[in-house]
Amino acid sequence: MAQSEEDVRLRKEAVAWVICLQNSRITKEERRAFEVWQAQSPQHALIYRTVSRVWDSPELTAAASVVAGASPSWLESKPTFSLRWPVLAAACLVFVVLLADHFDISIRWQADYQTGVGERRTVELPDQSIATLNTQTALALSFDGTTRRIRLLKGEVFLKVQHDAERPFFVESADTTVRAVGTAFVVRTDAGGDRITVLEGAVEVESKAKTGFPVAVTAGSQIQTEPHHLSRPQAVDMTTASSWMRGRLVVQNVPFTQVLEELQRYHAGRILLMNRQVGHINVTGTYNVDDPAGALALLLQTVPLSTISLADRLVILF
Repeated sequence: MAQSEEDVRLRKEAVAWVICLQNSRITKEERRAFEVWQAQSPQHALIYRTVSRVWDSPELTAAASVVAGASPSWLESKPTFSLRWPVLAAACLVFVVLLADHFDISIRWQADYQTGVGERRTVELPDQSIATLNTQTALALSFDGTTRRIRLLKGEVFLKVQHDAERPFFVESADTTVRAVGTAFVVRTDAGGDRITVLEGAVEVESKAKTGFPVAVTAGSQIQTEPHHLSRPQAVDMTTASSWMRGRLVVQNVPFTQVLEELQRYHAGRILLMNRQVGHINVTGTYNVDDPAGALALLLQTVPLSTISLADRLVILF
C-alpha cells in the first residue's frame, strides 16, 4: 500500500514517542509534549496506537535489550527530548536482527569464494569451469589430480562444468552430493534443505542420509531434499529458475510470505511481517533484486500493508 510523505513522517515520530514513553525517567515536560503531539489530529492518535501495538509484539520485545548510553543518530525524526536508553535499546534490536544476516566467521574462514548481501559474482575455477554465486553464498574448493570437489557452505551457485572424464566433478551441500560431467546446473542450500536444478546435461544426486540410490536429474528438471529422502525430479521453467542470474526474481501464483522470504535474501536489513493474514495471498510478478528496496516497494503494492522503517535496516510490515 502506497504511503504519503506525511504518513511516513508521522510513523517515524510515533516510533520516537513509543520509545520515549518506555523510559521510566521521562519528565513531565516530555509527557506533556507527547500529549500535545497526539492531540494534533485523530491521525496522530491512530498512528501512535498502531505503532505501539507493533512495538509491543513478541517478535520485537524478545530481541530488545535495555542498555544505558547516549542517544544514537539513526532515528531520523525524533522529538526534541533526550531519548536516553530506550533509543539505544532499539538500536541494539536492529543490531541483533542484522547479526542473523552475516556469515558465521567459520564460514568466512573456510570459503575460497563468497558474496555479500545482494552481491552476485562470476568466477572461473582452476579447471576453467564457471561459477556464478548468488547473494550470501560461500564456496570451498578441493581440486586435485583425480577429483574436483566443491563444498557449498551457504547460498546458491550456478555451475557450468568443464568436461574432464579423468576428474569427476562433485558439489557437496548440507544434505546432498551432486555429480556432474560437462553440464550446467544450480545448487541451493538453506534452512529448508537443498535444491538442485539442471539447465543443461544431467547430474546424479545422492542424499547424504544414504536413503536410496542416486537419482538422475536431466535438463529442465529440479529435485530437492525432503525429510529423510529426495523428492522425485519435477519439470521446471528454466527461464524462471535461472532468472536470478539476470538480477530478477520471477514468481507466478506464489504465496506472499514465500516471495518476501526470497526478497529478504537480497535485502541488507531485516524485514519483519507482523500481519500474517496476508501471507496466503498469491503473488505474480517480476522483481528487480538488484534494487531490493524498489522490489520490496513493488511487492507491497499487492497487499494491504503499511510499513515502518528504522534506519533503513529494519522494515516492519503491519
